[in-house]
Amino acid sequence: MNGQDALHRKEVAMIDWRSIIAMGLVLSAGCAGNMTPEQQMTHEIFVEVASSCESRYHTIHVDQIDLEGGLKIHADADSRTEYRPFVACYTDGLKARAEERRKAGQPVYEGLTRTPDVELD
Repeated sequence: MNGQDALHRKEVAMIDWRSIIAMGLVLSAGCAGNMTPEQQMTHEIFVEVASSCESRYHTIHVDQIDLEGGLKIHADADSRTEYRPFVACYTDGLKARAEERRKAGQPVYEGLTRTPDVELD
């Protein structure tokens, strides 16, 4: 197997893994069908911000997002060094979204302004 084949396999594996995670996040959001409109909107923001940070920090993977914005994540083997930058990205992203909503005259939900719990498994 040459270098290009190995690279292609790695890219395919990463795409498959990310699609599985994305599907899990969508399903977890869909399973919470009895959420209020405020909870749904806030949860969508949590998912968007977490996904953005996950795509920025490739060794951190989001496993679960709770209704308060808390995350359960895991890191690739021996790659926990991105944990703190990931948490900062997520926290700063939520604050930025809260500020965007405030400036647009939209309601700012409490979950966007508090520091979320992020549990590394």
